[in-house]
Amino acid sequence: MKWPGLWMALALAVGCGDTEGDTAGQFVAFTDHFRPFRNWTRLDVGSEPLEGHPPGPRFVYINQPNPPAGGDYPVGTIIVKSVEPSANFSDWELFAMVKRGGSYNVNGAVGWEYFILGMSTAGVPVILSRGLNPTDLHGYGGGGATTQTQGCNGCHGTAAGTSFDHILSLAIRPGATRP
Repeated sequence: MKWPGLWMALALAVGCGDTEGDTAGQFVAFTDHFRPFRNWTRLDVGSEPLEGHPPGPRFVYINQPNPPAGGDYPVGTIIVKSVEPSANFSDWELFAMVKRGGSYNVNGAVGWEYFILGMSTAGVPVILSRGLNPTDLHGYGGGGATTQTQGCNGCHGTAAGTSFDHILSLAIRPGATRP
């Protein structure tokens, strides 16, 4: 095997992350799916302290309209939450939920996969971590890819979240009217 092929195989294996088995019928997000997020609907979701989240003004970017009350977001929905302490995107902290569908995350926020994103110097979002409980290795998230009761699932995956397709932000819950 040639060395470049070996490195490519290793990069692909490391980048695959937690797939929870068969992905047939699921939407598996890659970096290119996040590229246009700054062109999506942007909503201010506050700046008050929020347990488990970094401080600062928070915004949600979403690629789909809200479903009707009692409905669920379709597979392929991408929600990016940003903490934007300045206009300089290199200062932003980015988190995302993607409606993967199928039986993904069956013991948590059913169908949803979580992401921690970063921004390249060119302003392109890149996936830093993904799965059931991604971690940035700095205290956000944690617990490892197979933990479904901590990190993101600790709040989004609760029984209380089921009524709203595991969406906690009032502005984008099913049935909510956007400003």
